[in-house]
Amino acid sequence: MNTIKKLVITLMAAFFITLSFDHVAYGTDLALADEISDDSLENVEDGANTEIADLDNVEDELNSEIIDDTSDDMLADDEFDPDLYEIFEDEQGQIYYIKKEPIEQEVVVEELEEEEVKAKTKEKPTYSKKDLRLLSSLIYAEAGNQSYKGMLAVGNVVLNRVNSKAYSHVNTVEEVIYDRKWAVQFTVTVKNKSTGKSALDKALEYYDTGKFKGKNPEAEKKAMNRAIKAAKAALSGENYIGDFLCFRVNRNTASIRKKYSYKVLGDHIFYRTK
Repeated sequence: MNTIKKLVITLMAAFFITLSFDHVAYGTDLALADEISDDSLENVEDGANTEIADLDNVEDELNSEIIDDTSDDMLADDEFDPDLYEIFEDEQGQIYYIKKEPIEQEVVVEELEEEEVKAKTKEKPTYSKKDLRLLSSLIYAEAGNQSYKGMLAVGNVVLNRVNSKAYSHVNTVEEVIYDRKWAVQFTVTVKNKSTGKSALDKALEYYDTGKFKGKNPEAEKKAMNRAIKAAKAALSGENYIGDFLCFRVNRNTASIRKKYSYKVLGDHIFYRTK
């Protein structure tokens, strides 16, 4: 070992001894430096190199983790969205892209204004129990032996008159049914002289009690149920005959067919729109 190398080792030994014992080294302590062999110096150098190598490994592992974190999530160049990634640059100038953690976004539910809610919600037509009772009974009395469509058409005539300018003097179901301004409009409202009851009166009793006194009570009950169903449909806006305002038994109707547009349903002919 040359003189300079020994001197450096001696100074290093003195420095470490001073740190270890927390006092100033004397000249006699320097003699310890001569006892440090070349092997000891090599061991110190090897230890330092080992620590440096360990630091390099740690840095390599860190870089590897960053690269691995982005390798699966990186997008193709034409699909890359920079807003989804954080940019990281190391000391050597290497740039890495780390995917950002997803941020939960609050779902904002817009409240509809009251008018918008009404516009989007289909309101169910409203009608009174009185109107349903009267219209059902009229349909039963006028068309109890007809099909459901024929029953519905009778209900349509009544409601068409409620809304027609030609019948501006009547504005309710009851007024239309019992209208006698020009003549009896519905013959089922005419009372029998011997019994004092009309066909409509009997139908109202059947509706109220559910008891039928005819020859075939079961069939009459089914007919009343169909009449109620047709009345509900008509009152809810279902229409099978359009704007027709009149109907009658389909016999001797040549003059009607010449004068008006018409529609025949079962035993009835429906006609006149004004």
